[in-house]
Amino acid sequence: MSRTILITGASSSFGQELIARLPSDAKIIAVSRQPLSSEISKDSRIINVITDLATTDFLNDFDNRIDFSQVDEVVHFAAASMRMQKFSSNTPEQLLADYQTNFLSIMSLLTKVVATRKHNERQIRVVLMLTDMLRSPKKGETSYITSKFALLGLVNSLSTEYSGNDLRINAVSPSFVETKYVEHFPEFLRKDISNKHPMKRHCTVAEVIDSVEFLLSPQSTFINGQNIFINGGEN
Repeated sequence: MSRTILITGASSSFGQELIARLPSDAKIIAVSRQPLSSEISKDSRIINVITDLATTDFLNDFDNRIDFSQVDEVVHFAAASMRMQKFSSNTPEQLLADYQTNFLSIMSLLTKVVATRKHNERQIRVVLMLTDMLRSPKKGETSYITSKFALLGLVNSLSTEYSGNDLRINAVSPSFVETKYVEHFPEFLRKDISNKHPMKRHCTVAEVIDSVEFLLSPQSTFINGQNIFINGGEN
């Protein structure tokens, strides 16, 4: 059976890896701030919605091409940049923009999907990207971490409110993953994080997507409301 999957942060390393693994009959709604690469955008499976999730009116950029009632799966990779900024240096505008990108945007999208689901009885499967920093917060990431805790609250709330037969929601929380998203981290800090890890390396994008695929698959039908830590045993 064909599936329709909505992916936020589709141009990220995680989004591109997931798209590459999806079967040829999958329909993909790829939400990104920048256009997808020319190679990916040629894929006939993909509708690329270009929008900025940090804006409160981002849904205006979705047009009649998108039928939310047909969405079976939602994967939320989009996140505001981690700034390594002292709490006292954050402005209210920055905090609100981060919260909009990380949390309120997926709230809006899930509301649209759930509201139109009465015409389609198939289960909705949702996977959210959180962070291992929920267990071991780092200095200077107050905005990022607090919005990720809000997402964890969403996982707990929706898994309780909806029967797993209607909507199944889970999350993944990887430890440090070497992507362009953390390029602002100083090289010495990235090496220090790696050296202190039990496995002496960082998590890979592929390892994260392995778990995302599992949570979307029929092999995880009795898993709901869970946050899976992908951290190689780091505590």
